Amino acid sequence: MINRAFDGPKRDLVAPVGPPAINSDVWQTLWQDATAATRTAIARLLPGQAHDGKPLMQTASLCDSRDSIARPKKTAESDQRTCCCGGMAIVLLAIATTTTAAMTEAAPPADQPAVIMEINDYAVALETARARQSMLLVSIEPTSQRQEDDPIARQLARSSLRDRFTAASGSWVFCRLGMDEGGRELIKNASFEALRHGPGICVIDQMAGRWQGRVVTVLPRTPGKYYDYRETDLELLPNLPRGSLTQRSLILAVRRHPEGPQSTCGSCDDVLATAAASHSVHQASLMRQGHHGWQTRSRQLTGGSGGASEVCAESWPGQDLLDSCVDCVACWRQSAGHWQAVSSPQTAYGYDIRRGNNGIWYATGIFIR
Repeated sequence: MINRAFDGPKRDLVAPVGPPAINSDVWQTLWQDATAATRTAIARLLPGQAHDGKPLMQTASLCDSRDSIARPKKTAESDQRTCCCGGMAIVLLAIATTTTAAMTEAAPPADQPAVIMEINDYAVALETARARQSMLLVSIEPTSQRQEDDPIARQLARSSLRDRFTAASGSWVFCRLGMDEGGRELIKNASFEALRHGPGICVIDQMAGRWQGRVVTVLPRTPGKYYDYRETDLELLPNLPRGSLTQRSLILAVRRHPEGPQSTCGSCDDVLATAAASHSVHQASLMRQGHHGWQTRSRQLTGGSGGASEVCAESWPGQDLLDSCVDCVACWRQSAGHWQAVSSPQTAYGYDIRRGNNGIWYATGIFIR
């Protein structure tokens, strides 16, 4: 699932190996986005087939909210998703582990000047951010014209928050819009679907590289089933690693958990992130959660030396991206084994989540101790 601020010319990337022979637009997109080293890892992990020998299929997009599977109503008393497996009822959460190993950290992007520019014209801000290779933060306010007493406007003006942004690598452009100042048109765009058709914050990556021109963070101000905006979300935003909207949304959901899990304190590794994306796509294509082929994948990720672990979870059907991210982290919290992996410090990690045609999101976290 790729979200672009505007459609632009596709970039041709040269790879040392060809893409896996998988008939899937999702996989073609993952392949185009991958670095050369990651492509090699993908080809090694998935040489043309899914782990069960079935070709992968494309998952539903964000704007497709069809729900073809009936599930029991979720209540405050019970948050367990179960299925029958060999006559046993099991919680639909899974964890697999091996023993110890190390993973090379992904190289960070080049340092950018620690500067914040304020441009309250979206088109100008977008082009300025691209020219300066900056991240663009757009705040769409609920009023027709932007207001200085808007709570997020006040938060963006605080020196303590600005210090967080300037301390992060790279430069930023801030753009505030009222609904009649371009905000209403933006929220109609499919790239901003996760804003819930209302006000909120979005980030567009305009730095050089594979994520340039893409919407990579969305924080809706409209309350959802599980995700409601809070001030600390904006404080967490500048230190999110570069990545896709789905990756960064799940990492944000982990970091905003009140118990402060530590799995994302290490390096967000490109190979692990791609492996997490591929397995989430795989689960979504099967519309079934599980660690399909984990023993083989873990050996390939670590060179056979062990040290990798994986957690998986699924959302309830019919939820949007952020609700599902928060929901999946809450599921991991219900299992001591899963939470041990998610809450413990990890040397390297990768997270991602994808939605299947059944309206259920499938989350994956992969770690190296």
